[in-house]
Amino acid sequence: MKTAERILITSLDIFNQKGENNVSSVEIAMELDISPGNLYYHFKGKEVIVGALFDIYQDQLRGIIDAPSKQIDTSLSIEDFFYYLYLIIEKNHLFRFLYRNPTDLTDKYPIVAKGFIRLMAAQERCVTELLAQFVVQGTITASAGQCNQMVEIIGLVFSQAGNYYALKGHDINGDEYLYKSLSAILFALLPHINIESGELHHLQEAIVNHEFTNDA
Repeated sequence: MKTAERILITSLDIFNQKGENNVSSVEIAMELDISPGNLYYHFKGKEVIVGALFDIYQDQLRGIIDAPSKQIDTSLSIEDFFYYLYLIIEKNHLFRFLYRNPTDLTDKYPIVAKGFIRLMAAQERCVTELLAQFVVQGTITASAGQCNQMVEIIGLVFSQAGNYYALKGHDINGDEYLYKSLSAILFALLPHINIESGELHHLQEAIVNHEFTNDA
């Protein structure tokens, strides 16, 4: 593995554990057992590392967000939809330092702030389109205004879940809170979902038993 890749992987891990604001470039170099000069050769300061990590996150998340629109047949089931939501929140979890204190982070790094605005807009647009598709299918019964509220709720859960559970004393390094987040979204959408009881039960069991995985 190249030094630049090692720096990014190590930085991501330390940022996730301690928060970007609590980590210096020197600490990253010490963790890697390289000189600060060697680190600076590859990345001219911590802000460059943060920018590089955000670029990776942005590319990977856009790949997930845009996936439904690239399919020839975009008829997803409600369970497919929740698996799709899981992939998004799982990616947020992998780069959770970005959500630890997002206001401070975006104040410090304007490029990240602009990227977040674009990502959130793309995410909301895609979720809106999927909900509209479910309304047409009849698997969701909701007005346009109610669908907009669902999009807002999903966005809030995606961006704030880690902080919420951390404040409650939960360990957010594991994936338990990801499924709690999915459960909260399901609870919010449940009055509007029209699917067979067996299908709904299967979805609820998948969330309770943590059965959404990348090889599903």
